[in-house]
Amino acid sequence: MKRIISSTLLVTGMVLGSSLLPTQAQQSCFLQGANGQHIDLGHLCGSGRSNTSQPTASPQTGVFTVPIKRRESGIPVVDVTFNGKHTFEMLFDTGASGITVSTDMAQTIGLKSEREALSQTAGGVVPIGLTTVSSVKAGELTSSNLQVAINPSLPIGLLGQTFYGHYDVVIKEDTIELRTR
Repeated sequence: MKRIISSTLLVTGMVLGSSLLPTQAQQSCFLQGANGQHIDLGHLCGSGRSNTSQPTASPQTGVFTVPIKRRESGIPVVDVTFNGKHTFEMLFDTGASGITVSTDMAQTIGLKSEREALSQTAGGVVPIGLTTVSSVKAGELTSSNLQVAINPSLPIGLLGQTFYGHYDVVIKEDTIELRTR
């Protein structure tokens, strides 16, 4: 009897506990600044759309396509245009929460860091700069007023969730399809 009650309490606790715990999408999203302050990045992690705009044009099908140029270690490489002028090859990184450019890319675009922060990367915690770009375009999809991180340790930029996080993503052999939800 004691064993049945313990098992029932354990299962009930797991069910109730899991329903009360926040999901990853509900948890706060932030970077830790150089002096220890937290910088809220909730708009980058799906909790809001305050800094992004809807696409400038929508295909009749509701599907935007982005051509894949090649793959680097299996990750698609796509052309990305910033502010309608500067096009770079970038990794379409499904594991990146935001858009990150290299120092060389930032200089070419004319980006200046507006504030400093620390970012957790696969290689550890690195200092980055944060700024905003007027527009980012990949394939048929364009978004405006997006935050961009400048990471001096990257050889190639990363196109992350900030750009396509509001779409269902299908990565095919030669194209990436972004489907309107």
